[in-house]
Amino acid sequence: MSMADLLDRPWIRAWRGGEGLPRGVHRLVGLALPMWVLIVNMWRVHWFTIDDSYISFRYARNLANGWGLVYNPGEAIEGYTNFSWTVVLAGGIELGLDPHTVAKSLGAVAALGVLWLVYRLSDRLLPHKTLPCVATWLLASSMPTSAYAVLGLETSAFTLLVLWGTDRMFREVERGDTIPWSGLLFALAGLTRPEAPMFLGLPMLLLGRGFFSRQNLLRGALCATPLLVHMLWRHGYYGAWLPATLGAKTGDLGLQLDRGGDYLAGYVEHAGPIVFFALFGLAMGLVTRSREIVSLGAVTAACFIYTLVVGGDWMSYYRFLAPAEPFGFLLVGLAVRRIAETTDAAALVGLGLFGVYVGWLRYDHLREGQNRLIKEEMRYWDNTAGQAARWLANQPTPGRVAIGDIGFVGYHTDYPILDLLGLVDPVIGQLPGGYTRKIGDGFVDRYFDVRPEYAVLVMSSASCDAPAVDGVALVYYDPRFAPDYALAHHLHISSEVSWCIFKRRDVP
Repeated sequence: MSMADLLDRPWIRAWRGGEGLPRGVHRLVGLALPMWVLIVNMWRVHWFTIDDSYISFRYARNLANGWGLVYNPGEAIEGYTNFSWTVVLAGGIELGLDPHTVAKSLGAVAALGVLWLVYRLSDRLLPHKTLPCVATWLLASSMPTSAYAVLGLETSAFTLLVLWGTDRMFREVERGDTIPWSGLLFALAGLTRPEAPMFLGLPMLLLGRGFFSRQNLLRGALCATPLLVHMLWRHGYYGAWLPATLGAKTGDLGLQLDRGGDYLAGYVEHAGPIVFFALFGLAMGLVTRSREIVSLGAVTAACFIYTLVVGGDWMSYYRFLAPAEPFGFLLVGLAVRRIAETTDAAALVGLGLFGVYVGWLRYDHLREGQNRLIKEEMRYWDNTAGQAARWLANQPTPGRVAIGDIGFVGYHTDYPILDLLGLVDPVIGQLPGGYTRKIGDGFVDRYFDVRPEYAVLVMSSASCDAPAVDGVALVYYDPRFAPDYALAHHLHISSEVSWCIFKRRDVP
């Protein structure tokens, strides 16, 4: 078929004349193809499992084995922030399934569900006409969305729940539903990640008909009741109203804001200039007085503010902003499609050229990110935590291990762990200072009160005599350390990094 014959097809002639594309074309180009791209991008990085995933894996395994929802058997501390995810993993283990398989499969399915909901919401907010859905393509080409679907964490499952709840809430408000079941979706999201209430509260406030309307009150009750029950259970089980991770990851607001600012700046640079189109999408909502569009903008802004305040996290590729991307990309898509529907030739040409540039930029960033995860980060963790775990597991005398990166080593050795960062330690996690800097009065005393049989300390040189961080230095240079510990194994990672395993001298 010649190009002239293709362009002469009735639906193409109609489209060139300003009419919309057929629904089948929209579903193919705006949904099916982005889903395929997302599957390919998830497959390219699914080999890697991020270290923090193994924390939940170990909690889940202990629960399945009858030791309770604990990291170290006999020590009740809530060092996870994904209750429902961990319980689901435990159910999989009870059925004989590998938690890697369960986590990655559920994460991938959830990511595809997010893509479908984005397509559905996009069509609701501005019916697909001249241009296929843009937001689905942005998600399919996103490192935070595609990678964190399959790295073992709950990220995409949480995103699915809050987005599903948002979509259902929009329809409940429109129809005036008597029972707003969206509240239960947000409750399940709240049992998966603690920041879920802001995804519910802002739309409830902005969608109209009164914040304290009967529907909103019932929706809030359906969400709050399971969360309050879980909080009561937490207090009875762990003796605390809030998870221990909250204290371990906060404590220095200035440091958090500095880290959070760098985190957000890095994300904007990584995502590319397309993200600024979200402001145009929000402007559409303000001008047209669309409460639904304004709600999307408010949720996106809240995610950015939350990330700023808590300081993001240590992981590459902006996990904390993955739940914000569907909301923000919907705004971007609205703006781009609105411009595409104009009859201004200059605007269309400019948009096309900009789209080519952004497409190339996102493709370049995506491939760079995938290569870095597999060729650098996966290799680094295998050479460090992987080798350390294998050496420790082969020791004739099992024992407690002091370490900062507790995930892989803790899961694969199943030894008791003294967490030097405090996530699963009731003393260090409550010390003053920000995350990774809980090294105030009591830090070194906690170490020598426990006297772990092994200590995995990160050093900043090829030798094992130059601590890389302040917490390691406090332990290593304490006068009690050298008489009590001897270097037992040296993992020479590079000229700048070594993982050094010290063994207590009285351990056979």
